[in-house]
Amino acid sequence: MSGTTQTVDVLLLVNADHLIANPGDVAGAVSLVVSDDLVDKAATGNELDGGNELWFDVKRNDNIRWRATTLSRNFDTTALITKVTQGRSQPGYDGAISAPSFITVYDAPVAYLVSNNPIKIAGNKVTYTEWQATAEKPGKIWYTIEFVLLNQELQQIGGTHTWDPYITITD
Repeated sequence: MSGTTQTVDVLLLVNADHLIANPGDVAGAVSLVVSDDLVDKAATGNELDGGNELWFDVKRNDNIRWRATTLSRNFDTTALITKVTQGRSQPGYDGAISAPSFITVYDAPVAYLVSNNPIKIAGNKVTYTEWQATAEKPGKIWYTIEFVLLNQELQQIGGTHTWDPYITITD
């Protein structure tokens, strides 16, 4: 890969309380967040940064990483992505990404304040999962994110939820 390859982080932010109360309203419970400078220039409305139909741009060979959290930062209810797949090629959607796969990240530090006079910082090490793929063929794609909600005992709440946003891959 060249020196211009970048890693694009996509955050799936889930309003778990809303989705539990309204299981069919994924659109009302999901926001996707990516760096502002990557939002597709033609995007409007919900396709903008933080929208449920986020459409962002990447370059060929860029790495894309997806991870999920809830509004409570997975404290009460956890959002876990269980699958990411590219939609089928069709007219107007002929770009391609590699087959997304999950990786487990070990010992990621999570900082917290111990006291505030003077400020003392401590932390814990956590393990989490993220999904990744590489942008391969220029064009537009739609893809599907499947995720579940888990309670504090790691038991699934409700069914599997799906959402299908977009990416434009350029040379």
